[in-house]
Amino acid sequence: MKKFTLFLSILTSFFLQDPQLPEMNEKDTGAIVKASYLYNFGKYIDWPEEEKTGNFIISVMGGDNLYQELVKNYNSKQIGGQQIEIRKLSKTLKISDCHIIYIGEEYHDLLPEIAQKFKNTPTLVVSDGELTLSNGSAVAFVWNENNWLFDLKTPNAKSLYIGATLKSLARKVE
Repeated sequence: MKKFTLFLSILTSFFLQDPQLPEMNEKDTGAIVKASYLYNFGKYIDWPEEEKTGNFIISVMGGDNLYQELVKNYNSKQIGGQQIEIRKLSKTLKISDCHIIYIGEEYHDLLPEIAQKFKNTPTLVVSDGELTLSNGSAVAFVWNENNWLFDLKTPNAKSLYIGATLKSLARKVE
């Protein structure tokens, strides 16, 4: 766990030096860090037994750069023996079941409806900005002091077990 924390600290401090510009050298370093977080959320959450078969599905609505980073770096990896499958979603509420769903800023207007759809399911809803926690997101990425961090609202992830390890990495836990 200390290695994971050290890795994220080094990664964010190396890539993200200007608080106004989280991008550098034509790379969306925010997307790189968020993709790493999404992958590690999958590893550090205890999913119900019925969700531990088939592919481990990460869906992305918006966040084109994040989607590309996930496909490039994580599509061939596994979480708990499950092959990771990355899905790109369009602006629609016809969303199939998934383990993790990321809602980009351009689709925040749909967040309350999407969160309601997954309210009692083992799906982790992730978005940008701490205000999205009040709209149903369980995890919100936040830009804080030159780093991408995340806040957790565990009641918004009722069907998942979020252990102490992941909670300790969060900036804030509700």
